[in-house]
Amino acid sequence: ALARHIATGPNTVLRRIITDPLSGQVKDLGRDRYQPTAGLDEFVRVRDRECRRPGCHRPAQACDIDHSTPWQFHGNTDAGDLIDLCRRDHRLKDAPGWNYRLAPDGTLTITTPTGQTHTSTPPPLHEPRITDEAPPF
Repeated sequence: ALARHIATGPNTVLRRIITDPLSGQVKDLGRDRYQPTAGLDEFVRVRDRECRRPGCHRPAQACDIDHSTPWQFHGNTDAGDLIDLCRRDHRLKDAPGWNYRLAPDGTLTITTPTGQTHTSTPPPLHEPRITDEAPPF
């Protein structure tokens, strides 16, 4: 009775959350949620660091979080579909003929209405550590 009361209460919000069974990390919020959580928003901004259109360097904190595959066309609200775009490039993305594809490694491929393709990859946060020494842990 208590579970039924909680599930049907006027302030109850139910949503599907998919997690990695080994790590417990959130992998997907499903199709019922358009806006990312605060943690997912922060992850995308830290990963991208700036607008993802090649040549645009507006800081991610001044950008919109946007679905690379539009939400209304079954884009998911997860790190595999969200990118940072400044407002100008966000509006351009939604113009007819533009196609955005985000690969699992974070590489964004933009195809223009004329068929040209451009790619951008999130910058690394630090240089790779190349050493013969064993890691300190």
